[in-house]
Amino acid sequence: MLWITVFIVGLLALLGGLVPLLLNGLSKTNFAGIAIGTVLLAAGIAGVILHPRLPLTVPSLASIESSVTGHEPQPAPVSPESTPEAALPAAPAARVVEPTHEEEPLPSPSAKDESQLEPSALPDPVPVTTTAEAGSEPEPLTATPPTPVPSPAAAAPADDGIATLAIAAQQPKDQTAFAAVIKSTKAEFDTADDVQREAIQPKRAAAICKAVPKPEIKGWVGQIQAAEKDSGGRLTVTVALPDGTLVKTWNNAMSDIDDNTLVPAGTPLAQTFGKLQTGEAIRFAGTFFTDEPDCYRSSRLSLPQSMMEPSFLFRFTSVEKL
Repeated sequence: MLWITVFIVGLLALLGGLVPLLLNGLSKTNFAGIAIGTVLLAAGIAGVILHPRLPLTVPSLASIESSVTGHEPQPAPVSPESTPEAALPAAPAARVVEPTHEEEPLPSPSAKDESQLEPSALPDPVPVTTTAEAGSEPEPLTATPPTPVPSPAAAAPADDGIATLAIAAQQPKDQTAFAAVIKSTKAEFDTADDVQREAIQPKRAAAICKAVPKPEIKGWVGQIQAAEKDSGGRLTVTVALPDGTLVKTWNNAMSDIDDNTLVPAGTPLAQTFGKLQTGEAIRFAGTFFTDEPDCYRSSRLSLPQSMMEPSFLFRFTSVEKL
């Protein structure tokens, strides 16, 4: 701040010498003002740039001021936060009073509760004499227990095994031979390994062709397992033979284009099937479809299913209830 003041004073002195010089010409006064202003201006510029340290500092100026005025500088106020807190007076020690053990007086005999009092003597019982009158005693009731009503005997469920045997007894010779081949090869296939199983299928096919040499059969017996209509009203039929083998039609018209196994709606055969119920025994006739490797076309896709759960495609031509 000091050097800026020197700079301003020098600038004013320089201007004070230059203005009269321009107006009145050179004189000693103008020259002196220009010289002093130039020196002060240069000193102010040097002080602003170099910042030289002066021997006079703010504390020294304050001490000089106090010596001149005679007033001592007041110390800076101390914030209350920096002052240590006054020690709180110690709390007086708690006085412990020990309880005095006084002996409780023994209860007097009259102070006992009811459970501690001795029972008082009861008066002697007074005898009472009673006289029984004849015929006044009630006779015991002789109630007859209700007769249990026997529950109605439950109807015995139909024995499927007996029904199957009864149907099997009505098989024609070719169906009996067919069932024997299916049963024997099924047991052989069940105990054979993979290599042996490949040879059992053609062996069974030869035996089936020998037992049923022609695909047309008649008089065979079985049970209705399913008889349902497709989207066109045609019947899809599945019949279970007594040995468990299935003979069945296709279940859709697309697969049945060449075989014509579905029963057309409105035909006498469809009407007869419509009167039959699932599980009823029937006698039927129809045609198998010659095919390898099972002699007649199987509806199973895998070898284990074809051998253990045999099912053959069949076209029904007649049916009647047994």
